[in-house]
Amino acid sequence: MRKNRKVPKRLSVVATNTMRVGVILLFAFVMVILNLLASSSCSHLLKRKGEMEREIANLDNDQRRESTSWEQMTTPERVERALVSHGLAMKLPRPDQTVRMRSDGTPYPGQLALSKVKRRIGTASASVSRQSARGVRRRMR
Repeated sequence: MRKNRKVPKRLSVVATNTMRVGVILLFAFVMVILNLLASSSCSHLLKRKGEMEREIANLDNDQRRESTSWEQMTTPERVERALVSHGLAMKLPRPDQTVRMRSDGTPYPGQLALSKVKRRIGTASASVSRQSARGVRRRMR
């Protein structure tokens, strides 16, 4: 049988202190690993953010370029040239031929085209009524 051996006080103090230092070192090691992982994640996010900002800048440049190209294509000279090249004889409407409408379907008041239309309708109805009256008179004779 074995004897009950007592551990000297000196060895238990060393073991306790070693254990404390080991725990502190282990805690520091875990913190360093967590810090490295967080740093890696942050650097990855910053890199992704930079890529997205560059992509947005490229898309803005493309949008500006296309907008400028569209504005150049829709100038009256270019539109007329394109119509002629396709064999179409069209002209842009004059201001008296354009009627601006409200969202409810009624025209805005005070437009040049509206006053011309009213004049035409007034003279056209008068001329129609005169012609119809002449026709009726001729038939009666």
